[in-house]
Amino acid sequence: MEGRPAASVSAVVLAAGCATRMGRQKVLLPIDGQPLLRWVTDAALASAVRETIVVIGCEAARVTEALEGQAVRVVFNGAYAGGLSTSVRAGIRAVDATCDAALFLMGDQPFVTAAVIDRFIAEFVETRRSVVRAMVGDRPANPVLMSADLFPEILQQDGDVGGRAVAARHATDACLIQLDARTAMDVDAPADFETARSMA
Repeated sequence: MEGRPAASVSAVVLAAGCATRMGRQKVLLPIDGQPLLRWVTDAALASAVRETIVVIGCEAARVTEALEGQAVRVVFNGAYAGGLSTSVRAGIRAVDATCDAALFLMGDQPFVTAAVIDRFIAEFVETRRSVVRAMVGDRPANPVLMSADLFPEILQQDGDVGGRAVAARHATDACLIQLDARTAMDVDAPADFETARSMA
């Protein structure tokens, strides 16, 4: 269909953690009148992704309530205390079986936009690299897109790791996208939250 991307990419938003550094559930904190998480899901829903999956865990009922009215699929990760890899695996298991890739978005990155997401998809379509990942200068950042060919490898991960280890193993088949610090900013601590509020 004209106007559709030449690849099917699922967005997986990781929002299951308990935000221990913040001291409260950070994805629910309000930035300019709406929960931080909705900034991320709004961007995904406005982009060319095929579907938007949100992996939740800690304070699941409140997080689900914050997503009310959005066309997202919520997946509960009952093993979230086992680390980030459990949420990544839950997301991979939930994506449409025919998708070509998954774009992993962190639920605490309010300034990632639909245009940024579409840029990742476009790079994947053009290059067909196994990994398309964000960089801020010489530092790896999020989001990261991974081809469906890597899903079996991702599913073997354990502990508090995301896709970074898998991406590192496939560095020679990666496409790097430079993002500015604001776009790639994640909200981990109270000072980050105050900075994000001032930048919104």
